[in-house]
Amino acid sequence: MGKLLKGANGPFSGKVGTIVGYMWNDIAVIRARPNTKRKPFSDKELNQQARFALMNQFLIPVKNLLNTSFGHLAYRMNGFNKGFSYNVKAAILGYSPDLSIDYPRVLLSRGDLTIAESATVTALSPTELRFNWTDNTGTGKALKRDQLFAAIFIPEKNYWFYKLNAATREAGNYVLDITQFTRDTSVFYGKPLQSYIGFVAEDGKDASDSVYTGPVELVSK
Repeated sequence: MGKLLKGANGPFSGKVGTIVGYMWNDIAVIRARPNTKRKPFSDKELNQQARFALMNQFLIPVKNLLNTSFGHLAYRMNGFNKGFSYNVKAAILGYSPDLSIDYPRVLLSRGDLTIAESATVTALSPTELRFNWTDNTGTGKALKRDQLFAAIFIPEKNYWFYKLNAATREAGNYVLDITQFTRDTSVFYGKPLQSYIGFVAEDGKDASDSVYTGPVELVSK
């Protein structure tokens, strides 16, 4: 915004439209604003923008989970941004416009806690998935009260469902009932679900790397 220096008929200082007014050695000077048009984005820049857009769309639904599971690693940023930074570098395949998520390399948590050992997932019914892991309490930093989270992703719908504080490490298993998230369970059938589990310390100050438990399909009705 320009500023009148000596009334309505005087010189001005600042930007007005396409011109800039300023004082130089007590002389009022007017000049054209510089052309701010930048050169077109390079292929590398466009590819990076596409990677950011893809990963942002993928992770936004689990923002609260990442704020918890990456929060202990975040410095001058939140947990989501820390998780996003890791995954945009490590978990995307291809080059724009042929980009895709590399599901086995996705991490929904990261830290020094011992991972969920021998983790598997099995479909029990049209609405239930059973996660199993070995209770490795006492190995490394593993404690029996470490809190499990379980997450599933439906690629075709871009849906995420997850449960924090689902079970303790010592429990060794957890049954995820999808009806707690939605009544429309039809979106799950005939589609491979990508699944993950991980641990967050009871005090929230550490986490394990999450484990990809693989694609799984619910038992049809």
